[in-house]
Order: sequence, then structure tokens, then C-alpha cells
Amino acid sequence: MLSRFFHRRQWQEERVRELESYLEIETQDNIARGMSPEEARYAARRKLGNLTLLREEIYLMRGVRFLDSLWQDLRYAARMLKKGPAFTAVAVLSLALGIGANTAIFSLVDALLLRPLPVPQPGQLRNVVAQITGSEPYYLSYPMFDALRSRNQVFSRMFAWADLRIQMPSGADVMYVSGVVASGGYFKALGVPPAMGRTFNGATSDPVAVISDRFWSHQFQRSPAAIGNVVTLDHIRFTIIGVMPPGFFGAEVTARPDIWVPLSFTSKILGSDCMSAKARDCWWLQIMGRLKPGISAQQAGANLKLISPRIFRDTLPEDWPAASKRNYLHSQIVATPGAQGRSYLRGQFSNPLAILMGLVGLVLLIACANMANLLLARGSARSREIAVRLAMGAGRGRIIRQLLTESVVLSLLGGAAGTLLAIWFTRLLAAFLESKPAGPSLPVYLNLYPDWRVVLFTFVIAAGSGLVFGLAPALRATRIGIAVCLKKRAHNLRGVKRRIPIERFTLALQAALSVVLVAGAGLFAGSLFHLLTVNPGFNSKDIVLIGIDTTKLQKSSTAVVNLYRRLLERVNAFPGVQAASLMSVTPLSDSAWIGTLSVPGRTDLSPYQRRVSMNLIGSRFFSVMEIPLLSGRPFTATDTPASEKVAIISERTAREYFPNMNPIGRHVVLGDHTAVRIVGVVGDIKYMNLRDPDPRELYLPYSQKAGAIPWSMRLLIKTRSSVASIYPAFHAALHKIAPNVPIRTVETMREQADDSLSRERMMASLSIFFGLLALLLTSVGLYGILAYAVTRRTGEIGIRMALGARGHEVVWIVLRETLGPVAVGIAVGTVAVLALSRLIAGLLYGIRPNDPGNLLLAVFALLFVGAAAAYIPARRASRIDPAVALREE
Repeated sequence: MLSRFFHRRQWQEERVRELESYLEIETQDNIARGMSPEEARYAARRKLGNLTLLREEIYLMRGVRFLDSLWQDLRYAARMLKKGPAFTAVAVLSLALGIGANTAIFSLVDALLLRPLPVPQPGQLRNVVAQITGSEPYYLSYPMFDALRSRNQVFSRMFAWADLRIQMPSGADVMYVSGVVASGGYFKALGVPPAMGRTFNGATSDPVAVISDRFWSHQFQRSPAAIGNVVTLDHIRFTIIGVMPPGFFGAEVTARPDIWVPLSFTSKILGSDCMSAKARDCWWLQIMGRLKPGISAQQAGANLKLISPRIFRDTLPEDWPAASKRNYLHSQIVATPGAQGRSYLRGQFSNPLAILMGLVGLVLLIACANMANLLLARGSARSREIAVRLAMGAGRGRIIRQLLTESVVLSLLGGAAGTLLAIWFTRLLAAFLESKPAGPSLPVYLNLYPDWRVVLFTFVIAAGSGLVFGLAPALRATRIGIAVCLKKRAHNLRGVKRRIPIERFTLALQAALSVVLVAGAGLFAGSLFHLLTVNPGFNSKDIVLIGIDTTKLQKSSTAVVNLYRRLLERVNAFPGVQAASLMSVTPLSDSAWIGTLSVPGRTDLSPYQRRVSMNLIGSRFFSVMEIPLLSGRPFTATDTPASEKVAIISERTAREYFPNMNPIGRHVVLGDHTAVRIVGVVGDIKYMNLRDPDPRELYLPYSQKAGAIPWSMRLLIKTRSSVASIYPAFHAALHKIAPNVPIRTVETMREQADDSLSRERMMASLSIFFGLLALLLTSVGLYGILAYAVTRRTGEIGIRMALGARGHEVVWIVLRETLGPVAVGIAVGTVAVLALSRLIAGLLYGIRPNDPGNLLLAVFALLFVGAAAAYIPARRASRIDPAVALREE
């Protein structure tokens, strides 16, 4: 059947030859019966019948009729759309904007939330986390992973990993590569063999490494000699034993590691003891497991629930107070679906992306309502054509199918154009997400290449839009009085029976959706504005942040202290530098060093109340950051490892730990049992982000704790000079003092603060864009309806003006057709905003979801845009020449 359809000309030529052959045979038979050649041929033709009709009947005999009529509909639709280029352009552009926005957002949703890991049977993978009572899911410590691996009865394999940025020599300098330290079962559990070489298995102690296809291509130009080659990572020589296939990135969907090394080398790379069986308070490992055949998710959860109390009891730090342990002993280890892998961004952007998906859905509805209005106007303009076709015997269903074909072709064209817009739009959205790290150490990578889900989604919403919003115009266009239509001009037609005013409904729908989108944009913009006006408690202007990597010196406190001391002396002498200091954790970096402390004499503090944010700082930290010293003194050069251990606390810490008393001179005991004396109280600051309340903060002098943490300090340089002018001098000074210590990061404090609001900026920017787009589409729809109304009622308006109607009365006649639906839409939209705004309350800051001022602003914006769109058609109606209008009538 399909072969006959696609090779119709060839098939028809064959049938012509067959029929001619049959005609010749019949003619010869007639001659043999005694007829003359002319009579014989005439008799043969009369017996065979109409050859053209016969060929068509044979052609349609085996079900080709549907394909043939569909092809006719498509060709006719293409001709009709070509005849109205302005109509086609407006409809395609409206749909392209709506479909493109939906495709772009869905591409991100697919990449971040839906797309499974490219591994065999991803549905068997489960994320394993510690669900601590009253807290977010936690990573696990190495002792917990070791105990869980040996005691569970539901996983065939379990593996653990952690992300790292690893140093690698690059000529005279060093570069950082994205790395992963992984347990021996990592590759086997994921089920992906190497493309070349082998992977490491078990608790190997050999310095071996597996590299990615991208790293192999960049560093070794895809040479097979890479296997057996040696790379130096953090001063450790690793032998490359395998190359993973293209597209393999492990278990984290937003990370693209370059190299994997055994978990046993973590301590050497980090300079810490997190891999030790005694490191019970170092919760840093991400863990996944592959279910045994026949084991369900419910069985896995039940088994983990059973063994959790014992694992917590055996692996928690022995020196923890009983009150602290009690909260953990009532928690459990849980297994969550792992088919989509792990993602650091998923928890932060799942709700925003879901909300954005709803917003772009509303934009698409507005675009579809626009298309419906355009099709309604076009159907009325074509009423004479449709009436002629009906009068000639065409069935109503056949014409409806033809009109639906035209609307679907329009939608598919809009979908194709929208796909092109989505490519640009998706890159814009990815820029917001990629400003965030994929984890503690790795940059974000999003695979936005569309898969079958994105293609299917785009096709469904494009074709569905054409069918759903083209049906009502098609039904109304074919429900006409044939006799009346053939007598009167199309635009003055009164023979159409309109039971439902479709234009009014679509206009009300557009107004309601626009109110929702504009109000949402106002809420997100207001939230961002309030966050930008929040006082973080410090000055972020004119501060350059430079991080250097001293992990290899971390075990020598003296070497670290001397390095930073000499470096600060040189930096403070740079021209234009006002002051310089140090800190271990940067405010507003979405990271924290959480410790515990106890206050002698205070037995009423819960485990949560004993948690405090800690920071190692230099002596001039508070003056550089302009954090006010409320009482006591700052750190000085006399605070050395040999002197008494001291600390400075924030105002909130002083208020909660020492109510109604002076904390200066009092002692607190840190989690490692070190007693420190409080020598100062400073103002509160925002720590992880601007949303959270000011935390309890405790500052320690780096000179007394230089070897206590597994990461390096960052230098704060207060200067009005640019980063470009500071960096060369700093690089030269560092190279002279410590040639083997690389620079890790260079940025400004302002950039750090701005990055902390990337999610809020994305929501505000996109919601404002969608709100403006909704207003634009609504104004186009309103203008189209009014322009069509003026054209349709030209004769009526001419008669009214001939009888003495004034210009403002004519304007009111025209506006009356749209004011009612717009008012209804605004009312419905207002109710919808009040009902739906609670869904986004968690993403707002400093503004109520039902803020009346924001709602009024949305209503006034819609009224203003509507009035501007209605002005031109209404003005044109008031200037109609009665004589011209009556002549046309």
C-alpha cells in the first residue's frame, strides 16, 4: 500500500499499459467475430468503461484512499498558509515562543530529573543516605559504609565515592582536573566496562587510575599508549590502567570527572584521615547500591531499617556526649531511587524547575488561545469558500478534517521554529545552573542534547495544540447557513449560529493567565529585590578572594603559618591594597564548617543548640570585612600555637550561650575537647546564604589551628584595584615564597555574593520574561479580535455614523466586545493568584505570596497593555467614512 502511494506515477503507467493491453486483446477478439476495426475498438472501450475512473478505483481498492486524501489536505493546507503570509507568520511566531519556552524548560527537567544513568538496568540502583531526624539526608562516613557493605542482605554490590579537584602538573604551572575517589566496586556495580584496559577492583592499595574518554582525547590524543602511562596527581604518581567509554560520567548526572582513583588514596590526596576506620565524624561519602535479583525496593528499605540502629551505634564517635548520640540512634539509613543518579543541584532546583514548567505551560496556553482567535477570524473570512464546498456536496466532517490539518501544520511549523528558539533558550538557562558547583569540588556539566523524551514532548505539545485549539474554530466555520452565506459578504455574515462566544472565552482565558504570570513575576522580582537589600553584616565591595592549595603542607602547622604570614606581609605592601587577611570558609558560598561545642555549667543545651559554624581567620579579618567588634579584642600576632587558645564569637552566640552575662573571659569546649577562652564579640553575619537567619558563629585564629582542617585558607584583599591588576603581583609573590603551591581560585567577594543568588536571579529573570511575553501575546490577541470586529462590522458602524453616532460612541461600541471578557479574566486570574501563590511561598523572601500591592500591579499592567492594544482598532473604527462603508455594503 505504501509503495503504491509513494510510487503512484510509476504504478499508474503500469496500469495504463495493462488496460491498453486488455483493450487491444478485446479489440482483436471483436475483429475475429467479424467487426470492422473501428467498431471492434469502440465495442471494447464500451465494455471496459471509463479508463480514468477505472484506474482510480483500482488505485483506491486496497486502502490508499486515506493516505491520498491526507496528502491532498497537506498540500491544500500549505497553499492556504502560503496565501496568507501575515496570518501564518503571526500564528507560527506565537506558537514558537510558547513551544520553545516549554521545550527549553523540559530539556533541563529531563537532564536534571528524568534522564536515567547510561548504565545497564539503572532501575536496580538505589541511593543510600543517612536520614537524620529533623535534618536533610546526610552522606555517610567510611566506617558506616564499611559496616553497611558487610551487613546488608539486599544489595549485590555497593560502592562509595567522593568528588575532588585534583592538581596535575601542566608545564611550569599546575592545572586542576575533576576527579573522583571511588571504592573498588564502583565500575562493576554501575555495569559499564572500560573501552580500553581495565578498572580497579577491591580495596586496592596500588596507585592506579582510570581516565575518561574526554581526558584521554585532550591529554593523550586518543593514543593507545595512554595505558601504562603515568600521571602525577597531587604529587602522587598514578599509572593509567583503563579508559572509560564516551558518555560515561559515573553516578552524578551534573558532573563530568576526568579521572577516577582508588578510595584508599583519599588520605594522601586530602592530607586528612577521612579514610581511616577511626574517622567516625567525617561524613563525606556518597553511596549507592545495586539490588540483588528479585529484591524489591520495599524489601531493601525494610532490611536497612532493621540494621540501621546497630550501624549507628557501632560507628558513631565514641567521645560524643550521650545527648548527641541519642538523636542519631533514632535515625536510620534509607535507600531512595537511584536510576537518575545523584545530583548536587537536584535538591536546589527541583521545585524552581517544576514552577517554571507550570509558567511556560501558561505561556503556551496563551499562545494557543491566540491561534484559536486567528483561526476563528480566518474561518469567518473563508465562510463563502466553505459554503460553496458544502453546497457542492462536501461533507462537514471532510471540511473539518481539512481545517484541522491546517491548524496542525501551523502548530508543527511553530514547533519546528520553537525548537530553534529552545536551543538558544536552553543555553541561557544552563548558564544560571552552571554558575553553581556540581558538588563540593566539581564544576557543573549539563547534557542538554535532546533525547527521545524531549523530541516526543515537543511533538505532542505541538500537534496537541493544533488539534485542541483548532477544533472549535473548525466546528464553527462549518456551522453556517449556506444560502445566507452565498448572498452576503463574508465579513458582514449574520447567518452563523453562535451558541458559545468562543472569542470572548479565549480572551478571558488570556487575561486570566496573564494576571497569573505577571503576578508571579512580581513575586519573584520582589523576592530578589528584598534579598539584594539584605544587610549581610559585612562589606562585600572592593574585596578580592584568592585561594591557594596548601594541602601538601597541611600536616605541618609551622610551614602553613609561615607561608601565610610571609604572603600577607607581601600582599599588604602591594600598591593600592588597604588590608589583607585570611579565612577558611567564605561567607555566602553555600558551604560551612559545622562544629560542636559545650559550655561549662550549661547542661540544658540540645545537640542542635551545640552546633556552631566555625571559621579560621587572620588577625585583620574583621577590619577587612568591616564586621563590627562589639566588645573585647580582635586576634593579634600574640595568638600563637604556644599561647592560650582563644576564640571570638558572634552576637547571637553570645546571646544564646551566655544570656544576661558578659562572655568575655569565659570558656567553651570544642568538639575535640579543646578549651578556648572568649576574647571578643562581633556582629552577626549571613553565612551560607542570605535567606537563612544569622547563625551561631565561632572564629578561631588560623595560627592556632592551621593543621586542623583538610582544606586551604583563602586570602581577602581589600583594594580598589581590579583582579587583573592584583593577580600578576600575587602570582609572582607566591611563586617566590612557595613555587610548588598553586593558586586555586581567584574572584571577588561581590561575585561570590552574586553567585549565592543564582537561583533567585534565574527565577526572577525568567518569570519577568514570561510575564512580559504573556502581556505581548495577550495584546496581540486583543488587537486581532478588535481589528476583526471592526472589519466585520464596517457596514453597521457606517450606518450608525450616518445616523449621527459620534466618534467616542463608536469607540465604546468596539471596546464593549472585549471589556467584559477582560474583566472576567482579571477576576478569575486574581482568584487563581490567591489560590496558587502558596505553592511558591518557599521560594519567596520578604514578600507575602498574596501581597495586594503586587496583585494590583499585575492587574494595572494588564489593563494598560489591553488599553494600548485596543486603541488602534478603536481609533480606526471612529474614523470610518460612512459613505465608503455604505458603498461597500
